Amino acid sequence: MVELLEILRQSKYYQRSGGRDHVIPMTHPNAFRFLRQQLNASILIIVDFGRYPRTMATLSKDVVSPYVHVVKSFTDDDPLDPYENRTTLLFFRGNTVRKDEGKIRVKLAKILTGNNDVRYEKSVATPSNIKMSTKGMRLSKFCLHPAGDTPSSCRLFDAIVSHCVPVVVSDKIELPFEDEIDYTKFSIFFSMKEALEPGYLVNQLRQFPKDRWVEMWKRLKQVSHHYEFQYPPKEEDAVYMIWRQVKHKLPGAQLAVHRNRRLKIPDWWRRKK
Repeated sequence: MVELLEILRQSKYYQRSGGRDHVIPMTHPNAFRFLRQQLNASILIIVDFGRYPRTMATLSKDVVSPYVHVVKSFTDDDPLDPYENRTTLLFFRGNTVRKDEGKIRVKLAKILTGNNDVRYEKSVATPSNIKMSTKGMRLSKFCLHPAGDTPSSCRLFDAIVSHCVPVVVSDKIELPFEDEIDYTKFSIFFSMKEALEPGYLVNQLRQFPKDRWVEMWKRLKQVSHHYEFQYPPKEEDAVYMIWRQVKHKLPGAQLAVHRNRRLKIPDWWRRKK
């Protein structure tokens, strides 16, 4: 990585802007972990801000990307009554031992155990387990998305392409394409505190109106193509959306380039008197 970074920084294209007009994918939480500060000026494509300091990654400069979903997309989801067709209220299947915010998974397991309409299962990502997750999500009204090692994970996007209404439990999550997509139209959000209150989350879901759920299910079917990574890319898929997000960042990058060329004291307004 050090050698690669040196080659990049010696490039005349990198030097002309200090890297500000470069786009660098960092879609793994540990990507460039010890070299990030040296790439701070560039537009970063990241899946969330869980392991990035505020002095580096920001919504104003960087692009949040979806994870590649693991389960297969639900392409023939057209039952007469989708609400009744999904017999499980709430579904979660995944690793329950995580770091940081992800420690909530163990606590949720204890709280949700004993509810007959809830499936909260520990598993790891193997082909057979992925098939079971695919089936479980397609038979569930709501799919739980607690934080993993970082606030986001592929599970959220698995839920979206399964048309299972995501139940997001996080205080810090940032979401892809949010200037174009309103997640409250097809997802439900709980704070960490709310989710850990015994009975609260499940009771809220049990009382959730059927007509509102159906509207969310319909909206999931409308937006799920935005989370598909394909080659070659297709209009409005995930790759298309990411590059459109990059386009939105270019005016800010150009502003930074132009200011940097004439400023004698960079970022003078941030300095204390």
